[in-house]
Amino acid sequence: MTENQTETMTDDQLVELAKYLIEDHAELKNVKTDDLVEILSAADKQSDMPYAMLTSKYQIIQMEQRDREWTPINANGDGVTGTVPASKLLREIAVDGISYQLNYNDYNKNGLTDDILYFAVNSFATYDVDWIYNNVKRYSDLVNKHYCDFAYAKIYQYMHFKDHDEFETGLLNDLCKIYDDEVKCDEFYMIPDDEAKRLLPCDQHILWDLMYSDAAKNY
Repeated sequence: MTENQTETMTDDQLVELAKYLIEDHAELKNVKTDDLVEILSAADKQSDMPYAMLTSKYQIIQMEQRDREWTPINANGDGVTGTVPASKLLREIAVDGISYQLNYNDYNKNGLTDDILYFAVNSFATYDVDWIYNNVKRYSDLVNKHYCDFAYAKIYQYMHFKDHDEFETGLLNDLCKIYDDEVKCDEFYMIPDDEAKRLLPCDQHILWDLMYSDAAKNY
């Protein structure tokens, strides 16, 4: 399972996640905690999504709007706009699906029927978490949010900015900040996959490339 999930979530974990979702998303404000726990519990039995929504340590970029365009590059052009846990995007995807099904099937009138439970669970539990991690921008767009990975930010910078070297140095700084300590090439190479949890796998390749780039020589 994704990010070392080896068993189903505990009742406490399910309640914790349900409370986060209700508190943070107005779309679920009228949903009973017990009902949302039941939805999450059923989803957890068939998907990594609920566990990753609660525990993911991977970091993604939260873009900013400037000049009517959403960008992952900061105003100075020498780094990214900022990062948030990937769990935030996973929760957005789940909330989008759950809230749609609750509204469509008139949860406020009918309560959590078996049909509503089925459709609410399948509205997000059918997603592959690893596939989302490999396509952050695409899935962000699906729920009308503005997240991306570092690989996308690098491509965006090359298309919109001229000072590539300054950006690569800034990007390397931003990537290293995600780890508790600054990493050197040899150290990064030796980090086991199950411990390198703060960078998406696709972004670990970007860090590796930058560590060996010309921009990294003066880092």
